[in-house]
Amino acid sequence: MKKIISVMLAAVMLFLLGACSDGLKAPVTIEGTKINGEIFTYFLHRIIASPESYGLDADADEKELKEAAVNECKVYLFTNTEFANSGESLTSAQKVEIAETVNNIWLRSENHFNSVGVTKQTLTKIMTAEKYEEVLFSALYDKGTQDASAEKKIQDYFYSNYVCFKTVCAYFSSASGEPMTQLEKNQMLSVFDGLSTTKAVTAEDFTKSFLDAGYQASDTVVLKKSSDGYPEGFFDSVKAQEDGTVRTVVYDDCVFAVYKENLEDKGESVYASYRSACINDLYASENESRIENAVAALTVEENQREIDKIYNRIKA
Repeated sequence: MKKIISVMLAAVMLFLLGACSDGLKAPVTIEGTKINGEIFTYFLHRIIASPESYGLDADADEKELKEAAVNECKVYLFTNTEFANSGESLTSAQKVEIAETVNNIWLRSENHFNSVGVTKQTLTKIMTAEKYEEVLFSALYDKGTQDASAEKKIQDYFYSNYVCFKTVCAYFSSASGEPMTQLEKNQMLSVFDGLSTTKAVTAEDFTKSFLDAGYQASDTVVLKKSSDGYPEGFFDSVKAQEDGTVRTVVYDDCVFAVYKENLEDKGESVYASYRSACINDLYASENESRIENAVAALTVEENQREIDKIYNRIKA
């Protein structure tokens, strides 16, 4: 019975870790576990295509690219091993998500993956490992809403780093792109200033007043600090604004009328929508350091001949 269980476990680890089949030479062996050529190919291909995504310079040399691929294989092995030892499991919904992700990628890029020597099965292993990372992260850092202290830290982060508002934005140019005259610009600013108020008004009043003036207000926007899409300083300006008031904010090429809404009044559903993102912001660096330290301790044997073959095939 013990022998049967051992064989079953070995089969499971063979799938999870992508260990080499008989007769194939592993480019990398980590802690005695052989990582097959397709796994290494996948990571090296991704790194060559986008070195910056892996912390390298755009003109990283061959040695740096290969070293980064070896490191990704170490992370891959560590993630699979940690998940296998964690007692966690994937839900049916998560397994379906993995399958759908793989199918969508494969539909778009089958010929490309075939050309570099990566099968759909290997892509599934990679996507599965990425899902393992998500599950492990949640298990480590999401203590659930029952942990009052941990939950308050997340809520404090959310309400400090997000704002919500409605806005009307108008550019200082015509529909054809021609710059406005100073007179036209002043007339527009006069309308915006005339509808701004430090007295609290309702969102409906804000929307109606600008609609009557010919301007359409946006739906409610929930904006994170340092997000793209708005001018520099916009978040801080909204953050400092009193709830329920309307402020005109002028930039070089446009003007905003901002109606500040109370984020807490939006209810738990809005907070719940951003809760996972907040946990990631709070703990991602800590988790990355944890993984880096663990991965740094792993022993590696490199088959340079096989690594060179894979590198040359990708670069061909």
